[in-house]
Amino acid sequence: MEGKGIELNIGPVHPATHGVLKLVADIEADTVKNAEVEIGFLHRGKEKTAELRYFNSYFPIVDKLDYVGALNWEILWASTVEKAMNIETNERVKYIRTIMAEMQRIMSHLVYIGAFGQDLGNLTFFVWALRERELLMDIVEEISGGRLAPMYNRVGGVFYDFTDGIVEKIDSALLRIEEKVKKEYKAMTYENSLFMMRSKGIGIMSQKIIKDNGVTGPNMRAGGIKRDLRKDEPYLAYDKVDFDIITEEESDVYARFMVRIREILESIKIIRQLLKSIPEGDVKISTPWIMKVPPGYTFVRHEMSKGEGAMFLVTDGGLKPYRLKIRSPSFYSLQALPLILEGCKVADAFAITASIDPVMGEVDR
Repeated sequence: MEGKGIELNIGPVHPATHGVLKLVADIEADTVKNAEVEIGFLHRGKEKTAELRYFNSYFPIVDKLDYVGALNWEILWASTVEKAMNIETNERVKYIRTIMAEMQRIMSHLVYIGAFGQDLGNLTFFVWALRERELLMDIVEEISGGRLAPMYNRVGGVFYDFTDGIVEKIDSALLRIEEKVKKEYKAMTYENSLFMMRSKGIGIMSQKIIKDNGVTGPNMRAGGIKRDLRKDEPYLAYDKVDFDIITEEESDVYARFMVRIREILESIKIIRQLLKSIPEGDVKISTPWIMKVPPGYTFVRHEMSKGEGAMFLVTDGGLKPYRLKIRSPSFYSLQALPLILEGCKVADAFAITASIDPVMGEVDR
């Protein structure tokens, strides 16, 4: 590495680098002159593993990509195989998947908020965020039987319908989360002078950096770019609901945090609309567990909690995928990390890294 300072190895530890991510920083005094991001410590060959699995048997693997946003990846895999097989799910399945995807988005953002608070030395915020997340985790467990890796989806639908009384439980959980975000979280963050000092004007990611590195999702929208696949290329039941694309302009640590805070409230709005109009119907199409998929190329992308996730599936008419390529939103955000770390204080490096919300399960795929 270039520079006259010392070389400082940061990580790979959690939560300072959010999993097995290592930063090699060139330090002069208390300033980061430049940094390199080292990944690959968690590599588990998920793309190659797809070639060894039946299509329905790959769901437990995608659950471990973004392990705090598993349902979104399940839905993307199901949608990719269904498109390859020319299967159209019914409206009830689309509504259920959308509701589950938005609950997962809220849970993912709550983990981000909690981990971010802990990276700033605020353990209380971490406990609070996980307290609210647990409300939805219990609901996901009641519906699917699983928690962190629910494996709720299958090709052609979902395994189980909503349980009796679950709509009321979801409404109650959303109301509680909404109240906490608007009151307690507000007092702890953007009404807190110390929080503002540690986040405003720090780690600015310019629109050029965003576009050059393919950054998407909340990190992109924090830079004023109004793009969201749920609006721009609607899928599932997103064309049935009214919601706003959340953006900020400053593109600093504070802006990236605020986008996620506001997206939680927007997800609550989406879920409430869907619960009021969810149609009747079966929750899965009768398809064999082990199936042949026609040969061809299939590409599907969805708006994950961390940005645009995509799958490019190649099939040869057999019982298993021939090839699979996964686009990980965290991977592209990490490409931009060295650029926004340059010139920051060492103490701010942890807040900046936390602000882009990386999860290494989908990066080291």
